[in-house]
Amino acid sequence: YVFCIREDEKRNLWIGTNNGMSYYNGNSFKNFTVASDSAQVWVQEIDIDKKGRKWLATNLGVFLFDGKNSINISKKLKLKPEVVNALHIDKKGNIWFGTGNGLYRITDKNNTLDYVRYAGMKNSITSIKEDKNGQIWIGTYGDGLYIYNWKRFYRIDPNLELFTQTILDIYFDNRDNAWLATLTSGVCQYDMQSKSFSWLRESEGLSNNHVRSIVQDNSGNYWFGTSGGGVCNYFGKQFTHYDKSSGQLAGNYIYSIYRDSRSNLWVGTSDKGVSLFDSSKSYNAQNGFADVKVRAICEDDKGNLYLGTDGQGVFLYDGVTFTEVVGLTRKYIRSILKDKDGNLWIATAGTGLYKVLLNEGNLKLLNFTTADGLLHDRLTCLLYDKQGRIWYGTENNGIGLVENDKVQKLTITIKDGLPANSIRCLTEDQNGFLWAGTAGYGIASLPLYQGDYKVKNYNHTNGLTSSNIYLLTADNKNNLFVGTETGLDHITFDKERKITEVKHYSKGEGFTGIETCQNSVFNDVDGTIWFGTINGLSKYNPANLVRNENPPITTIGNIQLQFKDISETEYRDRVGDWNTVSELNLPYDQNHIKFNFQAINFSNPDAVRYQWILEGADKDWSPPQKDHTTIYQNLSPGNYTFMVKACNEDGVWNPEPVKFRFSISAPWWLRWWFLITMALVIGGSFFFIFKWRENRIRAKAQEEQNKIQLEKEVLELEQKALRLQMNPHFIFNALNSIQSQIGTDNEQAARYYLAKFSRLMRQILDNSRNVTITLEEEVNTLENYLLIEKFCNGDRFDYKISVDPNIEKDYVRIPPMLLQPFVENAIKHGLKFEEGKRGMIDVAFEEKNNVLECSVTDNGIGRKKAEEMIKAGKETYHKSTALIVTQERLDIFKEKSELKTLEIIDLHDTEGNATGTKVIVRLPLT
Repeated sequence: YVFCIREDEKRNLWIGTNNGMSYYNGNSFKNFTVASDSAQVWVQEIDIDKKGRKWLATNLGVFLFDGKNSINISKKLKLKPEVVNALHIDKKGNIWFGTGNGLYRITDKNNTLDYVRYAGMKNSITSIKEDKNGQIWIGTYGDGLYIYNWKRFYRIDPNLELFTQTILDIYFDNRDNAWLATLTSGVCQYDMQSKSFSWLRESEGLSNNHVRSIVQDNSGNYWFGTSGGGVCNYFGKQFTHYDKSSGQLAGNYIYSIYRDSRSNLWVGTSDKGVSLFDSSKSYNAQNGFADVKVRAICEDDKGNLYLGTDGQGVFLYDGVTFTEVVGLTRKYIRSILKDKDGNLWIATAGTGLYKVLLNEGNLKLLNFTTADGLLHDRLTCLLYDKQGRIWYGTENNGIGLVENDKVQKLTITIKDGLPANSIRCLTEDQNGFLWAGTAGYGIASLPLYQGDYKVKNYNHTNGLTSSNIYLLTADNKNNLFVGTETGLDHITFDKERKITEVKHYSKGEGFTGIETCQNSVFNDVDGTIWFGTINGLSKYNPANLVRNENPPITTIGNIQLQFKDISETEYRDRVGDWNTVSELNLPYDQNHIKFNFQAINFSNPDAVRYQWILEGADKDWSPPQKDHTTIYQNLSPGNYTFMVKACNEDGVWNPEPVKFRFSISAPWWLRWWFLITMALVIGGSFFFIFKWRENRIRAKAQEEQNKIQLEKEVLELEQKALRLQMNPHFIFNALNSIQSQIGTDNEQAARYYLAKFSRLMRQILDNSRNVTITLEEEVNTLENYLLIEKFCNGDRFDYKISVDPNIEKDYVRIPPMLLQPFVENAIKHGLKFEEGKRGMIDVAFEEKNNVLECSVTDNGIGRKKAEEMIKAGKETYHKSTALIVTQERLDIFKEKSELKTLEIIDLHDTEGNATGTKVIVRLPLT
């Protein structure tokens, strides 16, 4: 059991229980068992002196707790152990306590304790408090309240208002009121200035008349702790609510409200009939009226009441009997009003508009329907403006006008700017503006007397709580009350009809009826406004309208890093009492932070709005909103200050925001030493890249120059090769041999070899235009060349050309007439001096390890014997230009590979005799 809670100067809580005392610092509890020789100690009251010591009222007397040890003061003062019900330390440091046997005071002078027992106060003491004047107020069990002014004890209730009352708690507010919690009579409010008493009991809405404790919050609201009825929150009397349980209403659904000329308040309710509110009387079928819903009430000049019902027409009540109005029976009445001539206008749902003429002796009816120009026969509301005109609202056809007993053509619909044609209510303010409420589309306003009827519309996007409107009325300050399914909106406008403030009233603001009923509203002449709701009747008291000047108490409740509470991270040691977090220095990878904040405003918790800003990240404050959390992700390194503030329902903000400072360190790669190093590295890299680029450009230029030089050399070599292939001696010998055939009348052979010779010339010229030709073209050219050479050399040798079948002759490409110089050399030198032996030229093409190997093999005398013959003078020395040119061509063709492109092999038999020469040419296959 928790008997009491007390806060110390450090905001920590001390809690008295039936098993000692507990301490709570906002994060954890620490329990203290009060030392005793016998039974367990109940701590029923705690007070703290100027030294921070805790004085305890227990079931075994008064104890003193110094933070470590507890001392039984009653035992030390040799008082008998008894239950201490109340304890209080006054401004002078005296410790007052009361038991079932009277009142005591302990004094502490120079650490010496003494006590005084007041013999004249032998009551059972239940509570002790000190007022601002230093007087001691003493609540008793069954004997009311006493005050001790340090001279005498006296009572404050000369008329015995508190006689026999048990006072369980005393509270002083800042308006010179004393609030007394009683055992059986609820809460007593004592005005110390007027010396008057007022009571709050169950009949005024208190949940239970047994009240044990009273406290007031920062917003000025009162909280009453009851026995069995929970906690009650008293907001004051801006709205007074009445329901069926009060005994003044027959039902909770309030359909109509009207105060007559005798100051009687008539209320149409859901339990059929009508209630006379002030006298708690109800009229229905049991006492001359009818069990029917009363939708409208009005009074004529003679004081007769007209009650418009839902389906039973209109009843007249003359103060004695109820009679049906002939001609209006079984009609569904929606509104009744009286004009300046004393006639009544009645709106119906289905039969149009009626005028009831009352001043011509006999009652006479005029009926206006769609046949007379009425917009619709189903009407919802009426308005009698200051010029004596009747405005009516329809269910689906907008607003119409009746003037001088004629339906006017003037209409106001969606085409004229209305937000909707479904009109539920109408009212006129003091500035001459007509206000119309719609079903689901907000409200509209237009000037009644300017002629332009320019419409302005307002809905939930302009600040209204809801766009579903049930009732409208203007208060005595010309502000507009708008009733919806969520309560009341109190709207203030400027001269241009722009909304300057919207204050919402619902359950949290004391308007406990919440959902209003259509057109169920009445304005008293003193400014009081009565509202009908589905939960009873609410009375608005403008005199009690007090602006809440107390801003909410705002705190940063919790901070999360990387989706974890700080208390669950490595920074848990930075969390202090009541979850306060000291300044943090976070690493760069802890940059996801969530703030949870809250503001305490008991007057209207739902109306609290927040604004926040993170200095270092945000440019401006967030817009006001209800959200009480915000998340910042991927924050850059730097210093930050998070600030949050809140406002109450009246827009009063915290004067200073709550702040939390933290910083995020830069990663090592963003620190100054690293940045300087990187700057040097990058600068050096740019320098080296520049030099590399410069060298590359130079190398490329050199390469281009070399390429041009190479192309020039290739062109020169090709020209040389072409000149070699076009050897004048070969051409002369070939033509001379062909001519000899003609001289021997062998024309057929001459024509054959002439054709072969011309084809060979054509092939040489065609191939000379290309850097490379296919292997097949090379083989064809060589075959023609060997055929002509064989013919020119008197058929002294044979030849053979073979190609590896794995080689694709039409795909592989080689330089043109690459082997021709070697074939020519073999014929000219290798086979020239061989007597009686037939020569053989063998040309072969093979593929070996992605290399094309071309070979020319002869069976001539060999290079050594040829050199001997040159030395002997049998042959003239001739430097082989063709060999040099071909070697240069091969060197260009092989590019940078280490391939041995040309190899000359001397052939020998088993005895070492020369048997010929073999020339091998190697080309890489690409």
